[in-house]
Amino acid sequence: MAIRGLAAQCVSSITRGSRLLRRPVQQQRRFFMFSAPRLGTFKYRHTRTIPDDAVNPLTTPTKIDAGTLHIVSVPIGNLKDFSIRALDVLQQVDYIVTTDRPATKTLLDLVHIEAQGRLIHYSRSNRTASKEKLVELLRGGRSMALVCTSGTPCVGDVGSELIREMQSAGVRVSAVPGPCALTCALAVSGVTFSPYESGTSSPSSSTHAEVPSLASLRSLRDGSFFFGNMLPESHGARLRILRNIVGAANYPCVFYEIPRRLLSVLQDVALVLPRRRVVVAHELTKMNESLHADNADKLLAFYSRQEAYVMLKKGQLVLIIDGPDASEAQEQLRREAEKRRRLRRGIAEFVGQGRDGEESGQGVIQPKPQSRRELLRRRRRKRLIMKIEKEQEKIRMAMKINHTDASKL
Repeated sequence: MAIRGLAAQCVSSITRGSRLLRRPVQQQRRFFMFSAPRLGTFKYRHTRTIPDDAVNPLTTPTKIDAGTLHIVSVPIGNLKDFSIRALDVLQQVDYIVTTDRPATKTLLDLVHIEAQGRLIHYSRSNRTASKEKLVELLRGGRSMALVCTSGTPCVGDVGSELIREMQSAGVRVSAVPGPCALTCALAVSGVTFSPYESGTSSPSSSTHAEVPSLASLRSLRDGSFFFGNMLPESHGARLRILRNIVGAANYPCVFYEIPRRLLSVLQDVALVLPRRRVVVAHELTKMNESLHADNADKLLAFYSRQEAYVMLKKGQLVLIIDGPDASEAQEQLRREAEKRRRLRRGIAEFVGQGRDGEESGQGVIQPKPQSRRELLRRRRRKRLIMKIEKEQEKIRMAMKINHTDASKL
């Protein structure tokens, strides 16, 4: 029986091996692949261990250099926007220069920073005496921080003259970046145009065309914008800026405004630029933050209501006037092209008159005119040529024509 069992096992193993050999090659490979996987096919990642005595850069205090003026940005509404470095600098500097002492003291008290005896007032009225005092303190080895009521100093605020004075005196100026109402409003408004969104290959592809396409206009708006701080109080000066600067711009124009002037400014924008998209950002990063974007007429109707105007009792506004849309851009480009045609025609006429005069004179030097009428005619001609040259220069700056196209005019 034992011999029979052993023989049966041998027969079964032989038949099993013959079946395996009779299988197709692919099945055999599959069988061996699953039965005997290769070694070394798995890669193990070694985790990086941080030593216990490693220094955390967030908890390490900021080093303050002696004789340095730090330009520190403060929150524009939310205290949590205070950076760790800004808090360290304000805690360690010897003096804090501010344009509004009560507001800065309130802000420092909220973040538990001692302000007693450290605040120095700087304004337009006492800037001459303050600059000499500050330069003397910094040269003596003291450290200072320049802050404003909210946001980044020297952006729509006083302080630029102070920084120039410090740099001319050899004082080191360092920036502590942070919140800014200008950049925050541009980020949430969606008006800045990126060159990667235009889908055009190069801005010079349409320079030889008589009427440039909208793609060439988009190539001029390569994410740039114009910041004009605040519009003038005068109605006439405000209209001139809206016509000459904002109306001729192919990019967004940003202005700071105050609530009491918003309705009058929107009326002027609706009068000069009725088709432009306007964005009004109010109380950014605060609890009552609001953002409205539409034409100036609709925004004027919205803010004229009592319940909407109540929101604007205090705080600061950021007014953004977007660039021209497709229809306005095409109309503007047609006007510029027509102006260029007229200038070319006028120059060709003057050149033709000059050649006719040379041919009629046959190389003989003409005597000086004796009559007053001839002198006046030549003077008028010179004035007209100078006027045409000035118009050409304006068009070159506005349309950004390259040197090759400008020489063809």
